[in-house]
Amino acid sequence: MLAVRDADGTGPVVAGLDAGAVAVAVARLWAGAGRDVLLVDADAHGTGLCERVGAAARVALPPARRGLPSLIASRTPLCADSVMGHSWHLPARGDGSVRLLGAPAHPDGARRAAGWLADRCTELAGLALRWAVIVSMPGPTVRSYEPLIRAASQRVVLAVTPGTVPVGGLRAVGAAFWLRFAPDPEVTLRTAGTEWAGPGGLWCDAAASSAPLVGGVGRARPACLLGARPRGRDRVLLDGVADVAERLGAVAERAAPRHRGANGSASQECAAAVAATVGSATAGAAAMGARG
Repeated sequence: MLAVRDADGTGPVVAGLDAGAVAVAVARLWAGAGRDVLLVDADAHGTGLCERVGAAARVALPPARRGLPSLIASRTPLCADSVMGHSWHLPARGDGSVRLLGAPAHPDGARRAAGWLADRCTELAGLALRWAVIVSMPGPTVRSYEPLIRAASQRVVLAVTPGTVPVGGLRAVGAAFWLRFAPDPEVTLRTAGTEWAGPGGLWCDAAASSAPLVGGVGRARPACLLGARPRGRDRVLLDGVADVAERLGAVAERAAPRHRGANGSASQECAAAVAATVGSATAGAAAMGARG
């Protein structure tokens, strides 16, 4: 199971670029490589991943109809059969598939859904016997994220920091005439070891240090990670995420036999760090969906 989350702390905000967007991109890339992927939106803040993916792909993906609200209201166990009936199938290239189990968009509903998942982190990790499971946890760390992070065999953190590379193009020309432009923010994706410092803390790298990803991410559109038609300026961001996804997939494939042999326990090999660069619905479901 792969956990994708945002780094704690303050930093530049790139609208639409968060752990959810990165998780969607990795899920699509893994499906393109032939893997069946389950993307679980464990968002506790209500960032509306289903709505964002639907807007980018021009489809409707209401979580009250198929998502965590409907699954919770059904009072069925968290298992492969129940997930199939309460998740959306996302279009993806290749021989694989992507299923999205989305969270409510309203913060109250999202917080309760994340807590429900946290109480069932063992069952969630067990779904890795059926799918390559990706869990997205955007926004600041909350208590419900902790058991989900510890249950994951692979962990990735997304950090946005102030840029250091001078601006180029027309802005560089303007800078020659004393116009000031802030450098584009830099984005870092890095994997983490098995230890975690907890809320407010930093991820502990294992064996390798992180590298800056995208200088110039301000010119890329995070919507391209969600399925929107890419443009030339999006290529650096897409290529960087693709490199990370390929490295993570290779580690997961090598660890898969031992993962199954250990009855779903986390593999130590999956904790090795890699660095890369990136330039039906019942009344209860309806109530939660109304908030979402």
